[in-house]
Amino acid sequence: MCSLIHKVRNIFVRGSLRIHAANYNHASSRTLARMLSDPENKGERQEHINFDILGTWDNRIDLPILMQQSIKLGKPIPQISIKNVGVASVTGRRLTNEDRLCIKELQPNLLYFAVFDGHGGTTCADFCSQHMEQHILHWLSRNSMDLESVLQKAFIEVNNAFARNVIFMCSKEEAAVSGTTATICLLRNSIELVVGHVGDSRALLCRNGDVQKLTVDHHGTLKSEKERIVKSGGFIKTDSVGRHLVNGRLAMTRSLGDMDLKPYGVTALPDTRSIQIKHGKDAFVILTTDGINFVMNDDEIINAVNSCHYPQEAASFIADQAMQFASEDNATALVLPFGAWGKYKNGGNITMYNFGRNLSRSSRF
Repeated sequence: MCSLIHKVRNIFVRGSLRIHAANYNHASSRTLARMLSDPENKGERQEHINFDILGTWDNRIDLPILMQQSIKLGKPIPQISIKNVGVASVTGRRLTNEDRLCIKELQPNLLYFAVFDGHGGTTCADFCSQHMEQHILHWLSRNSMDLESVLQKAFIEVNNAFARNVIFMCSKEEAAVSGTTATICLLRNSIELVVGHVGDSRALLCRNGDVQKLTVDHHGTLKSEKERIVKSGGFIKTDSVGRHLVNGRLAMTRSLGDMDLKPYGVTALPDTRSIQIKHGKDAFVILTTDGINFVMNDDEIINAVNSCHYPQEAASFIADQAMQFASEDNATALVLPFGAWGKYKNGGNITMYNFGRNLSRSSRF
């Protein structure tokens, strides 16, 4: 086994595969055959010449290789680091920025990324952004390997902790109507991505140059969400611009906080999903708040990121574009690059108009 590790290590040099044909034994040849036959290494719309036949990645952001994972899976797995993540958050036309960002390495090879979009003040967004990781670590310490279960429990616990905190606040009325969305990603060993979310902030994956939605906005237009609200004694009211509001107040059916609406079915239980990252196909995940989503559709966001050279440039560009497209809300973006970063370059033209942008423009007049 040690000799195999040594020989495979010689293959993985400077982030690309270099073949030393004279030194392979039978086992290492089988490992190479798995790499070559892996369908992940075959992608469409590849426009960069610097990808070799074994499906390695663009070296612009200098991703080192996770040796043990690469040997185990028989294909190169880049080590994703928080230093490669791009983030941007702008206040826009609001008086204050109620969005919050969190990036941290919780454990070796376990990364935490979160976006919170507060409403009714910053009280809830501040509290949840400061305490969410503590609850995640608590459930991880109980030997829970199921990251979806960890996120579900952490969401409920941080919401309950905020409810207890409200009792001791001086301005209870203000705290009771404060809430936040939450979109959280946990990345384990650079290949297992688990997403949990409540509200209308989004997580989008760029796979093969196309958009893959990892979240569904929690709005009153969803039949299951509306049924839960009505069954709990609440109601959905449509305002003058077409938003479906819970009890005429809240534009989402799930959130952290909003304690006055919890009896009416506004739950803190997140939707969760787990996917395996395919670094030969997956370029990045982007988390965005509705200040961006309201004026840019998913394809526009993906294409805009693909037009940038670096994740930080991409996050700043997306937030700036939202302002250019007349967003009136805070705009926050978090770009997490994967192995295929830079592999796809604007698979399609950015659509210059969509309903959300036109609605935003017309509402100013």
